[in-house]
Amino acid sequence: MTTTSDQEPILASWKISEVLQRYPRLLDVLVELSPAFTKLRNPIMRRVQSRLVTVAQAAEIAGIEPAALTRTLNQAAGITAPDLESAASSTIPDQQAESSPPAWVESAPVAAELDVRPLMARGEEPFRAIMQAARTVPIGSVLLLRVGFEPLPLYDELAKQGFTHSARHTGDDWEISFYRSHDTRSTSPSAPKPETSPAVDWEAPTGAEVTIDVSELVPPEPMVKILQTLETLPPDGRLLVHHVRRPIHLYDRLNEMGYAHDTREPEPGHVEVLIQKRATTAMPS
Repeated sequence: MTTTSDQEPILASWKISEVLQRYPRLLDVLVELSPAFTKLRNPIMRRVQSRLVTVAQAAEIAGIEPAALTRTLNQAAGITAPDLESAASSTIPDQQAESSPPAWVESAPVAAELDVRPLMARGEEPFRAIMQAARTVPIGSVLLLRVGFEPLPLYDELAKQGFTHSARHTGDDWEISFYRSHDTRSTSPSAPKPETSPAVDWEAPTGAEVTIDVSELVPPEPMVKILQTLETLPPDGRLLVHHVRRPIHLYDRLNEMGYAHDTREPEPGHVEVLIQKRATTAMPS
């Protein structure tokens, strides 16, 4: 068999959710390959974990070579190509050689411990709980996090708040130590991030309004999608965002970029953010 125009090869950089969305039958293939993938049969666990883990990361968790897993998934999906092997290997992120954990792992006090595995087992989003715990950690101390998979998107998010990390795989789960080396937050009390700005009329007619739903995405994916969509809007266009929570970290960015915005909550668990793009909006440098 050969690849067709609508069958691009599965890459090691793809999220497992993308693989299963395009090829649902590959769930059985994954489970047969390793007991580590058995949790994916649980719809709740599959919804949470598969959106965060790439094929390469899943292979590492299961103790399988990423190129081998990528090749197996492609073959099971009926996709073969002369350059499939090179495509698989070329999209695998470089893995750093294992090294001794940093000195602070043994010396720094643990200011907060958080096990998000029960939250995830219930299908709840752990991001808010992690951010709340991180805010309690002073400089020179550690947030100890236990999670069912390596939370790679979280590394960059907490790095912005002055954390470095050290990860340890404990069999089926991960133990991540986040050490706060400095604090990027202001030392003086700051005013809450405004959730509204002037001159946003929900009822005003508009010729260019785009609606997106980010309620199923995992942070920081909602913010990324919102900002990317805003870039495509014409001057004076509007973006209506459906979310499950108020995007607190987004408001500062919108204010910096000159967007007018307003947030309302029609019902519990359903938040709407209306963002107005101005003709003179200044994009950040």
